[in-house]
Amino acid sequence: MAHPSYVRARPVLWLLQALLLGSAIGLILALALGSRLWDIRQSMTIGAIFSTVMWAGFDLAPRPQEWLPSHWSVSRVGFFAVLWMVLLYVALLAITFGLVRLATGVNLMGSRFTLVSNFLVGLAISAVVATKETVEHHVQAKRDLAQAEARASFLSLQAQLQPHTLFNALNTIAALIPEDPRRAEEATERLSSFLRRILGALEHPAWSLREEFQLLEQLLGLEKLRFGDRLSFDLRLDPAMEARPVQPLLLLPLVENALKHGFRPKVGPCRLSVVAADGKIRIEDDGVGRAPQAPEGLGLRTVRERLQAAGGSLHWPPAAAGCAVEVRL
Repeated sequence: MAHPSYVRARPVLWLLQALLLGSAIGLILALALGSRLWDIRQSMTIGAIFSTVMWAGFDLAPRPQEWLPSHWSVSRVGFFAVLWMVLLYVALLAITFGLVRLATGVNLMGSRFTLVSNFLVGLAISAVVATKETVEHHVQAKRDLAQAEARASFLSLQAQLQPHTLFNALNTIAALIPEDPRRAEEATERLSSFLRRILGALEHPAWSLREEFQLLEQLLGLEKLRFGDRLSFDLRLDPAMEARPVQPLLLLPLVENALKHGFRPKVGPCRLSVVAADGKIRIEDDGVGRAPQAPEGLGLRTVRERLQAAGGSLHWPPAAAGCAVEVRL
């Protein structure tokens, strides 16, 4: 995939930045050499031309890794990348010399000193631009990798989540049929609505936090049929956060984790709260608690990776009783 071009994406802002960068370098060099006022203006003009040509050239030129054979070794790709950058720099330098001659009448190849000094100016500017491009490419590659890993984890979660939830609900329905057929029928209808909402969620990269809370309410309604009066829950969503976009099924594994590990081994009443406010979501239960060094299972790892890929985080704050987990969007 071709690298994104900053020059094409934001041409006006890029041009302003290129002119300022080149003028600043030209001014610094002129002052360092003790030039006169006219020489300072000329030096700033030459620097601006250098910066514009070099930045545009390095930004718009294709990267070697985009067209070199993928089966080549890393060292071979690196060698040809360096060779390509040197040839590109020489070509851009020739273009710059021509434009400077047209714009200012100065022949940058008139003497050895002038040629060497301007070569160094161009090298300094191109080094700044090349470093910027390299850092941006590295950061973008890391983010793309994080998103790809999060997506892969999400697909794995999809494969795990649907049968897991379905089996729990079917067990509840099976237990209710001989005892209370009417409640079993109600549970079947709730399960159907719940699964339809999950299937709809998987078709979208994001939905509102309000929709995520509606899904949690459906899940907890199903679980209450299984737990009976033992289970009570409290869902509180700040109206200011209702429309906030989140990744679908982000909170579902955390609530299921509380039900499975916090409540299932516990004897007696169980209470669960999910509170969203101030850009954070806290899920807290009064179950059996969680060991501080307990490993995170697939569901928790997936939530953490998806949050980190989107710039969020997952924390385990202390809880008065049971366990608490905090999601920061």
